[in-house]
Parts: sequence; structure tokens; C-alpha cells
Amino acid sequence: MSQPQELTGDFTLRTANSSDADEQAALLTGWNQSYLQLSPGRFAGTLTESCLDEIRLFIESTSQSLLQGGMLGQDVIAVGLPLRMTAPAVFCGTRVPQAAVFVFSGRDGFEFRSPPGLIMSGIAVPRDALLDLLGGEDRDRLVPALSRAHVAGVGEASCNAMRQFVVAVTDLATRSARLASDPSLRATLRKSILSNVARLLLDSRFDHESAARERRRWQIVARVRDLVQARSCEPLSIAEICKVVGVSRRTLQYCFENTLGSSPHEFLRAVRLDGARRMLRAAPSVTDAAMHFGFWHLGYFSRDYRGLFGELPSQAHRRYQGLASCASLATIRLPPPASA
Repeated sequence: MSQPQELTGDFTLRTANSSDADEQAALLTGWNQSYLQLSPGRFAGTLTESCLDEIRLFIESTSQSLLQGGMLGQDVIAVGLPLRMTAPAVFCGTRVPQAAVFVFSGRDGFEFRSPPGLIMSGIAVPRDALLDLLGGEDRDRLVPALSRAHVAGVGEASCNAMRQFVVAVTDLATRSARLASDPSLRATLRKSILSNVARLLLDSRFDHESAARERRRWQIVARVRDLVQARSCEPLSIAEICKVVGVSRRTLQYCFENTLGSSPHEFLRAVRLDGARRMLRAAPSVTDAAMHFGFWHLGYFSRDYRGLFGELPSQAHRRYQGLASCASLATIRLPPPASA
């Protein structure tokens, strides 16, 4: 899955590929992410990550629509810019404008309904190092904006300049060994990355009133998500959910269509199918995984599973069992050869 390539000193480069949303979520270390696949089809993901001392740049591609959630440490500021985003997206309850900067950091973590075929670039920098660059007025303006994850509009020119910068640095990292061997070059690049991130954030515009309205809809979806995930083995009805959350069926439908682009029923099924997919890694049979998550008609379960993940559950089960067997064989230690 992953091919780490340590260059030398304080610079490392890592590339990875995945065929599973869970595997992809684990690739960015320190983000504490979870991915739930929403759109149908086989998943394919890639990651290229450059680490310069405590600064990280990455480019990630994901083939399917995902509900992403995560949280970074309070000492990190992470921003993202889509390199390719051909369908609507929602970040922390806010619809994403064409030219946008994502702020992933904040006390409450982030949630992102990403579209299929997304290519996202990102930079994570130390909070103190970034704020030390700023004067009093700029610092006072930026600190409150960094307290919560959000998406903000940014000028097209600034957005394109930052995209090109991330792509150029990543490309250079994959082709040149000088970054690994030249400390002065790394120091110059570090300063350039910090100043570019600061400029991008100061150029961004955030509509607090509109975001507050959209966040209320997202909070309803988040309450449903927490309820469903806590009781994923129980096939909850829409009526039960509306009663617990305290909203009408019409409001629930509107909130889900507005934020996730799907109905509550489709979301419930995706959560249960995702739970079954995870259980297939260790379950003795497909039937056990299906029944555990309330799928009583195995034919319908197989149909829905293949519709979402692009393969039959029996195929996934055999593949997972094969991987487990390979892992077991890899732990076998041969005895040393007999002395002549």
C-alpha cells in the first residue's frame, strides 16, 4: 500500500496507494481521520506527502465521494486547496466555492463531504511558527479565524498561485535530492511555505452569517450520524431518528440532501454496509457480517454491497482472508541453518 522513501536528514518523501477508504484515511498521520464511502464503485486513492522538518505538504486523490471527519492537534494549522473538484462539496456545513481555502484545524475538528474524483492539496505547519510571522493587527485578525475549521473564499489569483506552489514543491521533492542534502535550501523553502500560508489565510474571506445558517443544518446531520454510528447494528427507522433528534421527516430530508447530497435512507444503508465491510475482515463468514448489521436477505445484501463498493461481499471476504493468511506467513521465522 505505502512506499515510504526516506531521503536524508530532515526531509522525507512518501507515496502510497490504497483500494479501501479506511486505508486511505490512515495514510495522513496525526489527522485522526475516518472515511465513509458515499458514492457507488470501487475505491482508489493515492497520497504523496513531503515532510520538511515539522512542515508537511501533501496531494491526495480519492475516486469516490466520502464523508470525512478528523481532528488535528492544537499546535498545528492545516490548510487545503482543491486541485481538481468537478462536483459540489460541503465542508463543516458550508458549500464550497470554486476558489476556496479549507482550514482543517480547530477545536471541534472538521467534517467534509468530498465529491468523487477529488484531488486535494494541503499544507500543515506549526501554529506558533505561522503566527510568529505576523504583525499585531494581522495576528489579531487571524487567531479567531483559526479557532474553528471552516472553508473560506479566496481570490482566484491567490488560489491558483498557491496551487501551483504546492504542486511545484511536491514535483521538485520527487525529482531532486538537493532538499535532503542542503540545509540552507530547506530553511529557505520552510520560510517560503510559512509566508505563503500566512498570505493565503489573510487573503481569504469568510461569511460568518451564511456559515452559521448552513452549520445548523450540518449539526442535524451530525446528530443523526452519531446516533446511527452508535447503533449501527440496529436497523433504525426514519421515524425513530426523527423522534430522537426532534425534527420532522421533511426537515431531515432537506438537511441530508443539502449537506450530503443523499437521502437519510441512503445514508443509513451506507453506514450499515460500511460496518459489514469492516467486519468482513475478521468475520468467519459473509452471513455473519450481514446478519450482525441487520441484513436479513443475503441476496439484497450482496446486491447493495456490490452497488456501493464495486465487488461482492464474498469476493471481499476472500481477499481479506487472503491478506490475513499472507500476514501470518510473513511472521514465520525459519530456524538458523545447521552448522557444517
